Amino acid sequence: MLEKPTLPDERILAMLRDSYGLRAAEVIFLPLGADYNTVVYRVTGEDGVAYFLKLRSGIFDENSVVIPALLRELGIREIIPVLKTVAGRLWARLDAYTCILY
Repeated sequence: MLEKPTLPDERILAMLRDSYGLRAAEVIFLPLGADYNTVVYRVTGEDGVAYFLKLRSGIFDENSVVIPALLRELGIREIIPVLKTVAGRLWARLDAYTCILY
């Protein structure tokens, strides 16, 4: 999605803190991608570490994160790992969005 959603950044920061235990200093919307149902953000942690966040609306196929996670666990280093939530899940929810953090 090339337009920033109406979702306030503060809600995203709260989701990152509550779901991932990540204290983020900022989230920056990136007008990238060809998927109309997905928005992406650059997240910077308070420690300066950069993350990539996808917010997907609409239908979410769990296999889109489960299969890459399994491949990574099998030792395929080229797979960028999805970061797990504090509950051990591969995604979190925020309103109508499925949140995936890299």
